[in-house]
Amino acid sequence: MGELLDSKLIREMPNGTVIVHNGPMLMSIVVSKDRKLNKTLAIQGAKKALEVLETLARFRRIITQKIGEVVLVDDLPPLVKRMVLAARSFDDPTITPLIAVAGAGADEVADFVFNTEEPSKVIINNGGDIAIRLREPEVVQIGIKTDLTNKAVTHILSVSAKDGIGGVATSGFGGRSLTRGIANAAVAVAEDACLADVAATLIGNVTNIQSPNVTKALAKQLYESTDIPDLWVTTSVGHLERWEIEEALGRGIQNALAFEEKGLIIGAFLAVKDQYGISKSILQCVGLVSDLVSA
Repeated sequence: MGELLDSKLIREMPNGTVIVHNGPMLMSIVVSKDRKLNKTLAIQGAKKALEVLETLARFRRIITQKIGEVVLVDDLPPLVKRMVLAARSFDDPTITPLIAVAGAGADEVADFVFNTEEPSKVIINNGGDIAIRLREPEVVQIGIKTDLTNKAVTHILSVSAKDGIGGVATSGFGGRSLTRGIANAAVAVAEDACLADVAATLIGNVTNIQSPNVTKALAKQLYESTDIPDLWVTTSVGHLERWEIEEALGRGIQNALAFEEKGLIIGAFLAVKDQYGISKSILQCVGLVSDLVSA
């Protein structure tokens, strides 16, 4: 087991990863330079993460407002402003800045550590939404699941410093957050984790079909403090016909392509049941785990 630090909320693990766990936040931090881990900077990042959580708590009223109701953005702290601007850029009046919370938190910590100019690699995993900061010639491999209810990683996304990828986020049915769709996994790849977080949620949301084997409930019936109380969210997904799977997958892919065309994301990976699609823009970066193992 790792050693508990003074804060009682930060744990240094034997493999060099630093874990922050406080309430809803479960974040892992890896910092290195030339393949040598820098635990001191990782711990500083963990302390920054706790500050992020405090800021989110102070501004909860604002970040849970419908995006069109948020005003005086320039007066907000950088973290909250980042969430608001990211949410606004997707032109969806039903969402709140909270849609970007995990990605924004990961970005805030990643930038804080990376801007010390010491590390060549910073990886912040905030509950599955990942901020990536790399300098040449660093490369990182990110695991992708085609089913969020299963721990197995099926694909690997390989990212180098020259790719311009700063964030990877995953949403879908069976994940930590509520979803309006039926995708097993909706993965967005973007310049930062904040944009990826919003995109993944919205791509997952549009994979919605009318089927007797898909059940829904109002979000407020599942979670009293939700920021989307009057929206219908998925509670179960049963057997689907092939055409239903293809319809849901097609909707998600179309939405992802629209986000790509607007420059909001770099690419996406989407899975519905046993079918999946990958953006051409990131196809060369994605490989099957089985292929990598057998190579």
